Amino acid sequence: MSKEDGLFSNMPVLWWVKSVIILITLVFAVMYTLPTLVGDKTAWTKVDSLENVVSDETALVGENGVHYKKWYHRIADTVLPNSRVSLGLDLRGGLHLVLEVDADKSIKDSMMRAMIRARDTVANDVKVTDINVLPDNSITAVLSDAAKAEAFKEAVVRQTGLVVFDKIQGQQVLFLPRKARIAEEKSRVLQQAINTVRNRIDQFNVSEPNIFQQGEDRVVVQLPGMKEPDRAKQLIGNTARLDFRLVLDEVAVERLPDLLKEGRDALKFAETDVKPETIAKISTWLQEQGRISKNAVVMLERKYSAAEGKTKLVSAVPYLVEANARLTGDLVENANADPNSGGLIPQWGVGLQFKPQGGKLFGEITTEAFKKQKSTGAIAIILDDNVNSAPHVNEPILNGSARITMGRQGSTEDSKMQEAQDLALVLRAGALPATVRIIEERQVGPSEGEENIHAGVLSSSVATILVVAFMIWVYGNSGIVANLAMIFNVFITLSFLAAFGATLTLPGIAGITLTLAMAVDGNVIINERIREELRLGLNARQAFYQGYNMSFFTLVDAHLTAAFAGIILLMYGNPAVRGFAVTLIIGIIATLFTSYFVTEVIGQWLVEKTKVKRFA
Repeated sequence: MSKEDGLFSNMPVLWWVKSVIILITLVFAVMYTLPTLVGDKTAWTKVDSLENVVSDETALVGENGVHYKKWYHRIADTVLPNSRVSLGLDLRGGLHLVLEVDADKSIKDSMMRAMIRARDTVANDVKVTDINVLPDNSITAVLSDAAKAEAFKEAVVRQTGLVVFDKIQGQQVLFLPRKARIAEEKSRVLQQAINTVRNRIDQFNVSEPNIFQQGEDRVVVQLPGMKEPDRAKQLIGNTARLDFRLVLDEVAVERLPDLLKEGRDALKFAETDVKPETIAKISTWLQEQGRISKNAVVMLERKYSAAEGKTKLVSAVPYLVEANARLTGDLVENANADPNSGGLIPQWGVGLQFKPQGGKLFGEITTEAFKKQKSTGAIAIILDDNVNSAPHVNEPILNGSARITMGRQGSTEDSKMQEAQDLALVLRAGALPATVRIIEERQVGPSEGEENIHAGVLSSSVATILVVAFMIWVYGNSGIVANLAMIFNVFITLSFLAAFGATLTLPGIAGITLTLAMAVDGNVIINERIREELRLGLNARQAFYQGYNMSFFTLVDAHLTAAFAGIILLMYGNPAVRGFAVTLIIGIIATLFTSYFVTEVIGQWLVEKTKVKRFA
């Protein structure tokens, strides 16, 4: 190189284009990686008076009384973007839940509601009684006139596609389940449960929650950084099964306690046992004994008091209501908590606005209650198998709105407000389509997350040091260039995770470590190709260009194969596997760019403008 030549003079135009692209990529990578490396933004600053500012701790004072603890924090806050790499549950700590969804019961309830609607549709032509959904999902019904079964069959077909007509035996009609459609419905119920849980979790503003199906009837919920685990569990597991039923008049109100006692004595239940499942079993026994009709069940209005941090049952008033709901919470359009009561003392509750179909059904129910057709004139508002209230209908309600009152005796206004807000939240997000039960709970503490981060960083650092040492020892100059490209690779991967809001998990750290090995492996292929060209008699400059040209398609083929494997893992793996797949795919893209593109630009400059005798 002559003295007149500059370090970058006479370089090809294509080299300059590549260099500009690399520089732009480097700036992007550094800007989006540094916010993650310098820590949480909330730890940079403090809002305080100037008198409390310690000069050693606060080098610069920002605007609006914001004092930066370190001088570089202000620069970072001013220049760098706010995007940071989100940490997963295993690195950040949080809440892990496994929910079991009772889709079978939901489908049976749906079938029964469809049969009730079909029965009401043909009520003027034929009387339908003793409708039963059997354990195998087949349905039986008794007709007053078997000759008019065709009308009932058509009504059932219009209401549900889950069953198909089989035969008539005497006056009994039999419908068989359509197994394929029921399997589809179970899948739909599970997916709806996932969507509902996700909608509820969104209210907590949890960063990157993981919610996915496990098996046929389970949902896994992972909430990184969850700070209110108890409330989260309550809202997630709160079924919020809301329905409206007529209060029946076939048994006098004062006789209901005696009927319950008779059922308790026969089934050996304690008098203090007021669980919904216990009352349901007593109702079934009363039906079998002919004490109440098949279309009636007993439900309780349980009232509690809250005192000294304990909840105590105050009363359990029995009501005889329809066995099947006329209107359910899935037809609620909106729900809002408010303290309106119409009296002198504010009473927190939830105002409901129904969808058009729900408003129509609510109008029909209130009209029937107003006319006292087989009812006491009251409607039971039932929330999670508990009678919330049973107001009497003074006139039909046709505007599609209703109200749920709440609040425990002795509870504070704040607790009543919280109860109303939580109920409104789950109703707005949608009632769960089936009962869910938390069958597994695990909380990952922040300290455990820090240990995982430490272990991941330590293992990655050891691997990186070994790779760096190996590349320098074996390949010399080209090994140093490969190591620089490898560091660039890490910055690109982290910047993409931050820019696109991806979550970094412990398997994700493994994916980054793997791509580092792949990055230097690409350079090994190039360097060995260059050495092969040297052995064939080419000089150092010719061997460099020939080595890069001949190894390009080999690198692309190898990396595309790995990328396809990563895509399959991303599509079909669970969140832990997908965390690995995300970093693997991003790392592969970065590897192709750095191991070939970046090293070629640096190597070309070394070959053309320095006294390096050979690149590899």
